[in-house]
Amino acid sequence: METQTLHFRVGADMGRTLQQIAHEHFIYGNDFEKALDTLNLGEGCDEEMRLNLLVGNKILLVDEESQEFIVVDRAEYMHLDSIYPKIDVKEYGEKLQEDINKRGDDFIDGLKRLSSTFGSAKSWQINFDIDSALDFIHGNDKEMIAELHADWQFDFWKGMLIHAREFLETGLKKAEMFRLIAGKTNIDFNLNTTKLIQVGTVLQDIARGELSARYVNVGGTDIPDIGNYIQALQDIDEVMSEGIEPVDILDNYTAGWLSPEGEYYGLNGTMANMLHIQIIEALLAKGIIPDADEVNADSWLEEQGWVRIHGNNIQFGGNLNEHHLGKKNVYITDVQKRMIYDYISNCHQSIIKLGWQMKRYSAGQFLAMDKIAMHKHFEF
Repeated sequence: METQTLHFRVGADMGRTLQQIAHEHFIYGNDFEKALDTLNLGEGCDEEMRLNLLVGNKILLVDEESQEFIVVDRAEYMHLDSIYPKIDVKEYGEKLQEDINKRGDDFIDGLKRLSSTFGSAKSWQINFDIDSALDFIHGNDKEMIAELHADWQFDFWKGMLIHAREFLETGLKKAEMFRLIAGKTNIDFNLNTTKLIQVGTVLQDIARGELSARYVNVGGTDIPDIGNYIQALQDIDEVMSEGIEPVDILDNYTAGWLSPEGEYYGLNGTMANMLHIQIIEALLAKGIIPDADEVNADSWLEEQGWVRIHGNNIQFGGNLNEHHLGKKNVYITDVQKRMIYDYISNCHQSIIKLGWQMKRYSAGQFLAMDKIAMHKHFEF
């Protein structure tokens, strides 16, 4: 098959287009990670810069002659203000709060009513025909489940649980996004997540009940351990208010940073990118990272040889210091290597994914790699 190479040039509006796409992913798609990924322009474009581009504090221009993107402060290009998207963070937070409160009350009331209605054995009965019952006895539950779903009461119950779960998951993600963006943009507005926690509590109560075990799980509407969502939200609040401390890497946090000396700072939550930034904020507050006015916090950690961990994906940038910064390269230390090996072996079935390409290796292969073999996976 013959292949052809297509050459094209980036136009002056490409920067604005990318910001608009990211804006839509965030506002309408509720997908913060996709929004940030849209603005990932490669080397030098760290998460803090992408955050500022997303909310509109900075705008993205294109030098058509050199075909380079240029990031500038919005205030310096006020004549372009009307054509570049900007998120009013406080207004977004107020609307989010209103939605959480109103829909939260509706779900709490609806779930409690349904739980009360179906909590009694006399309140809901469904009869199965003999053929479906015989099929079920012989291991075929499809017909019985089909009849169960045909019952409008069960279908209503199932729909309520599904939508309540989606409301909780989306609400927690939005709350996590807003807390970070509000902090970055110095917005004085504290989002109250009480209604989300109350919805999660009601769902937990239902999940523990006999009704869930007998009918809901059989019908394919399994309720997850909502406690994990709620606990993660409360843990993050506690860390941010009381100060971050090293944790045991074998406790398998969602995301974290591992220092060259072997101190691990981790958080649990729903979005790894957000968690890494929140850990950075906590490390800044603790004084582990120098003043943010003097250094870029995200880049500083990588320059100093910290390892970024998300699940079994390991990222490292210190070996690129000479190439990108004109500084001395640093490499993963023996302490870090051994801790990562133990972590991958105990928490991720001994499978590790290295670098942005996520090349898979066994924990043993990783431990046996020499410096050159390992760090080639962290290059672009």
